[in-house]
Amino acid sequence: MIRGLSASANRQIAAFERSHGLPAGEVAHAFRRWNTFVRETRGDLELFYERDDTDLRNGDYHVRTLLEITLHALRSKERRELSAVVGPADEHVLDRTLNNPFAPQDLPWWMRRIGV
Repeated sequence: MIRGLSASANRQIAAFERSHGLPAGEVAHAFRRWNTFVRETRGDLELFYERDDTDLRNGDYHVRTLLEITLHALRSKERRELSAVVGPADEHVLDRTLNNPFAPQDLPWWMRRIGV
């Protein structure tokens, strides 16, 4: 369960986890890790990446990638709710990093950032 989200949003997230074979609470865990990470990391973006494999069943994925996939799976109202609670951590990353002009442009924005 993610605090700040409606019961409906948390139910949709639970349904998403079940439909993708994820353990219950995996999205909430990713949310906590993303928030903890962005507040504790001081420009060392080597830790920013886990694996670039996004196979959800193997668990080798970047936590922000899981949050993004979840966002796209939710209905619009619930998507806005999750986006609103993920947004502050995203802004924190954007404020403390720069775009890496040498990163492949097909990567998500959070994988194209470098510390300053």
